[in-house]
Amino acid sequence: MWSRRALFGAGAGAAATAALAAVAGPASAAGDDATASIGNGGPHVIPKDRIGLQVFTVRTLVPTSLEIGGTLEVVAEAGVKEIELAGTYYDKTTVEIRSIAESLGIRVASNHFGPRSLDAPNPWATAQGRAQLFQEAHSLGLPIVGTGSTIGIINEFTEDSFRAMADLFNEWGEDAVRNGFDGFFFHNHDREFAIVNGRPLFDILLEETDPRYVKFEVDLGWVSVAGEDPYEYLRRHQSRFPMFHIKDIRWDPNGPRVAAAGTTNAGRRFGFADLGKGDVDWVRTLSALKDLRAHRYFIEHDDAGNLSLNPAGAPNTVWRGAKHLSQLTTRPGRR
Repeated sequence: MWSRRALFGAGAGAAATAALAAVAGPASAAGDDATASIGNGGPHVIPKDRIGLQVFTVRTLVPTSLEIGGTLEVVAEAGVKEIELAGTYYDKTTVEIRSIAESLGIRVASNHFGPRSLDAPNPWATAQGRAQLFQEAHSLGLPIVGTGSTIGIINEFTEDSFRAMADLFNEWGEDAVRNGFDGFFFHNHDREFAIVNGRPLFDILLEETDPRYVKFEVDLGWVSVAGEDPYEYLRRHQSRFPMFHIKDIRWDPNGPRVAAAGTTNAGRRFGFADLGKGDVDWVRTLSALKDLRAHRYFIEHDDAGNLSLNPAGAPNTVWRGAKHLSQLTTRPGRR
């Protein structure tokens, strides 16, 4: 296992060393105990055991000499208590990766099951495929199962295709509940908020899925990219949202990314930012929630490991994100 103090001698290569060196900044600011400032939580303060990370954020560290164990130690020292996997177990079994995480005081709380490319079969499409996913999910100790993409589910973004997708989600969610889970969840990007006949397609999923079986992991950054108000979605539908991706963005006319076609912000350029360094008003957004303890919060930064876009590196992103969430206090009734 790797400690933060041993990282500088890891010999993980120039890129990894540059990324890992960034740990020193937030670490010094936070003190040796990264969790010291993280409160026990309450209706308006995120509990320390609900501060999580989507592992996709630190994916560039795993192929270095850190491997998954050392990567998760960096994550743990930042104060992260839960992780969401990104559809891979990093050459480990489900039992092994759960054991590694738990040895560091981290709970594996979620995973994005399903195909990662158009060439792969969709395991959700058959009872046999779902049975395999459910077995893996039970082994990981997950309370809910879901997917993070429309890949392998629909080929076009129309009202009819979204209604058909809602029917599938109902079927998969009912199957998940029968197998001991809280249901099925879907994770959004910006393109699901394309405007058709005056409203976002995403609204069809909310309206035509059964709340008993289908939930949503709302990526609040992508909602903002699309040009919708994440506060309003949380205010109206929070009982459907057990988990969030907490992703910050910065609007930039020369940014490396472009908002999806069909959305309110179609064509507008932006880049991802460390939490609290972008344009999302997190106090306002999360103030829509009645009780912060009822949800999970996975920090995510898609380009954290790209040193040309994020010179401070992925470890710095995790430290800053965990610190920002730990210090955030919402203001009920704020609009």
